[in-house]
Amino acid sequence: MTTSDGTVLGSTRIHGTAPRNRAFTLVLLGDGFTAAEQTAFDTACTSFVTAMTTTPPYDRIGRAVNIWRVNVTSTDSGADDPAGSGGTGATARTYFDSRFGANGIRRLLVCDSSLVLQTAAVQVPEFTVALVVVNSTVYGGSGGSVGTYSLADGATEIALHEIGHTAYGLADEYAYYAGGGETGHDHHPAGEPSEPNVTLTTDRSSVKWGWAIGPSTPLPTMSNPDCATVDSRPSTVPAGTVGCFEGAHYYHCGAYRPEHNCKMRELSAPFCPVCAQVIRARTKVADNICALTPARDAVYRYDGSGTSWTRIGGPAGQIYAGAWGLVATNPTSGDLYRYLGTPDDWQYIGSAGATFAVATDTVYGLTPSRDAVYRYDGSGASWTRIGGPAGQIYAGAWGLVATNPSSGDLYRYLGTPDDWQYIGSAGATFAVATDTVYGLTPSKDAVYRYDGQNSSWTKVGGAAGEIYAGDWGRGLVATGPGAGDPAAYVGEPGSWRPIGTAGASFAVATDSVYKLTPARDAVQRYDGFGLTWTKVGDAAHSIVAGDI
Repeated sequence: MTTSDGTVLGSTRIHGTAPRNRAFTLVLLGDGFTAAEQTAFDTACTSFVTAMTTTPPYDRIGRAVNIWRVNVTSTDSGADDPAGSGGTGATARTYFDSRFGANGIRRLLVCDSSLVLQTAAVQVPEFTVALVVVNSTVYGGSGGSVGTYSLADGATEIALHEIGHTAYGLADEYAYYAGGGETGHDHHPAGEPSEPNVTLTTDRSSVKWGWAIGPSTPLPTMSNPDCATVDSRPSTVPAGTVGCFEGAHYYHCGAYRPEHNCKMRELSAPFCPVCAQVIRARTKVADNICALTPARDAVYRYDGSGTSWTRIGGPAGQIYAGAWGLVATNPTSGDLYRYLGTPDDWQYIGSAGATFAVATDTVYGLTPSRDAVYRYDGSGASWTRIGGPAGQIYAGAWGLVATNPSSGDLYRYLGTPDDWQYIGSAGATFAVATDTVYGLTPSKDAVYRYDGQNSSWTKVGGAAGEIYAGDWGRGLVATGPGAGDPAAYVGEPGSWRPIGTAGASFAVATDSVYKLTPARDAVQRYDGFGLTWTKVGDAAHSIVAGDI
């Protein structure tokens, strides 16, 4: 039950190739695995990696995540299971002293968190979050400064739920504390919770996740008719509706969750859009907004808080960013350079192009005469020709699309040189999101979403001036055709929410939406609810969002 009851064997990176100083780094540590049971721990870690990387939203942000395994032996198998909390009374001599029954609740599994954090820091100094895998088939887990989960049925689901607490500060969304029959949990006490996925307010103008609530969705969306018990009714609105559902944060009434169900309420459910957005924003640890000064004489990166920016480069003609990183053109020659993560450290990667587009794994370029599309090979200044003439190229997490220079028809690159698929007719412009591509009709009278197969599209909105796609929210922002006021797509055709006033341009980042004011004299960030924005920077020529 102390460090004399085991040995730290060492660490192994089991997933991810992101730079160690720029990744979201998860460390899995074993407890209650004897020296002879280390293979079982290795297998449990592999199962966790498979589950995490196939669970939305992690399935689309895996590049930013590194996962390490820290093998630790224990004298005994298992964990303490006190009889006073309904357990067997078993004790086990383990390195991190894992034990069920915290606060008298058997499923509440805790450990020596301080020792876990110390061990993780020694083994993987840049770690972001530590999670202890406990060798027991008794159901249990917990969040906090350290997450824990046992190897009960559904173990990886427990783990993903507990990471929600430990890594992202998400609250439990279920409306009970110890099973539902406890007293003192009828009404949530006063005081807005700090967690991003529970609230005491149903005011549309100030609710934390107002960006995700459709204009016609009633608030509250569901109210508990009997505060003496947990509301177990099925949802009264269609699945996927984000609103305010009463019963959360361990209380039957007075606290609200974003969706009827979510992994933070029930393990088998997916993460709701609000929790998924928090995960996306906090997993991508790289700064994700850059600006080119009005005179184009320097590139700056936003530091993430207040109005602080860091100069990272000199003059540039244009800047482009995405999940792969930041690139800029030389203002004189047009040559392309990639930012390597340290101020003034840029690498020449290619010659001039008509335009460039950054995807998740590389950058694409259109030749100056627009007679060919090229893909950067990833090293030196080597590029591969992947397609012929194009009018424009667009890239994002979903991939690369290009327009035919004569007809304007849209084609998707399928990953092999000269292998492109026709997916739709011409548009005024397109925007590539995490899961699809959006298009604005040639007359700008409607916004469409590609359905994912053949050349089928669905109308999702009316007239717009411009469209912008990215990780934040449901992935799409459009400006009005007249005044240019922006609105966020809420996820259902025809459902949009106004989020502010006009700007010269916008950038949809992971954590929010950023804009240049109409006069280009300030950079602002959307506050996440209502129509309010906060100034984060001064004048700029242009802004871009990406993993920078």
